[in-house]
This record gives sequence, structure tokens and C-alpha cells, in this order.
Amino acid sequence: MGEMPLLSGIVFCADCGKKLYQVRGRNLPQKEYMVCSTYRKIKGGCSSHQIRNEVIEELLLDGIQTVTAYAREHEAEFVELVTQKSQAELDRSLKDGKRELEQAQNRIHKLDEIIQRLYEDNIEGKISDERFAKMSANYEEEQHVLSDRVKELKRLIDSAKESAINVDRFLSLVRKYTDVKELTAEIIREFVEKIYVHQMERIDRQKVQRIRIVWNCIGEFTPPAITEKEKSA
Repeated sequence: MGEMPLLSGIVFCADCGKKLYQVRGRNLPQKEYMVCSTYRKIKGGCSSHQIRNEVIEELLLDGIQTVTAYAREHEAEFVELVTQKSQAELDRSLKDGKRELEQAQNRIHKLDEIIQRLYEDNIEGKISDERFAKMSANYEEEQHVLSDRVKELKRLIDSAKESAINVDRFLSLVRKYTDVKELTAEIIREFVEKIYVHQMERIDRQKVQRIRIVWNCIGEFTPPAITEKEKSA
């Protein structure tokens, strides 16, 4: 319709992880809503996660105002909390990645030994040429897959180190936008990496829609004494 929605490309399904599609009503902005792309494409693949744009925008504006106010008014505590959370997540990610990397490298080394023994057995006539070719091909294929995984793990580990939380960058945004009263495409792109939408629930006979916001530079962060962002739909 000749206009890019504010939320385009940053809203995802909290269950399947796929993007939410924008559905627009002509000349009826209040009827604009988003729906899980898996739900639209694959029958029974996921639930709809349907949510009105205005609900997301209201929750997002409140989230930006809450987080920036806390960061501005309690800067030292904010930096400490985000840094601790970031380090814990980084340590966990690196620990898991390094463990898998070590296991893959050990297996590759073991496969080298197995292939060498097969070659010797073949030379000595203990196994046929046909059998040797089949078994060595299988082991070499496993090695190839593991080698690709090792490269990927090394890349992920390096990326995790490089993307260690940049609290200063986020604080610079807080200082730049001192009083956010309404959303613009620029503000959303500056502050938000992703938004995850949960399926609508009924709580105390009310329909409730929840979202999770992943902020640029600091990831998910909820100031103390604040739990989930909820909105009766």
C-alpha cells in the first residue's frame, strides 16, 4: 500500500520463532494486525499469535519509557545488572560451545585413527577393497560434517565474544532520547532488535497478550520490581 509499517521485520512468534506477517485493513489503521507466518503457511504448524499493531506499539512504548527511565535514574545499578546478566549468558554460551567443539575435534582425531587402521587392514587383506571403500567413505563423510561444525562453532564463539554487551551504546541512546512520547521508525530501530509475541491467553476471564522485547546492545532486560509486559487485548 506504499507505506512501510513501523514494526516491519522485527516481530517474531514466541513459539516457532518465525516472523509475524503484517495484515492491513484499507483505510482502517486500527484493524491492522500481525499473525504468525507459520500459521499462515502450514496448516497446524503453529497457532495464530494474532495481535493488533496498536497493542504491540503501546506495550513497546511503555517498555522503552520504563527501561530508559530506569537506566537514566539508576545508571550505576543498570550497568551492573546488565553486565552481570551479559557475562553469565556469555559464559554459558561459550562453555557449551567449547565443550561441543572439543568433542567434535576429538572425534575427528579418532576417525583419523579408525581410517588408518582400516587402510592397514585392507593392505593386509583382512577386509576387502569393497568393504574398505564403503567404510572409509562413511567415516570420511562424518569427518566432513564434523569439520564444518567445528568451523561454525569457532565462528559462533568468536561472535559471542565480539557481541559482549555494549552498555555504553545503550546509555548513549538513553541520553539521545530523553523523553520518548511516541514511537517512530527511527526510535524503534535504535532501541529494538526483536519483539517476540506469545499466543493470547485467558487469565481471570480476560484475554491477555504478552510480548518479550530484545533490546539492541543489552538483549532482554526487565528493570527490578517489573515482571512481564502484559496488555488486555
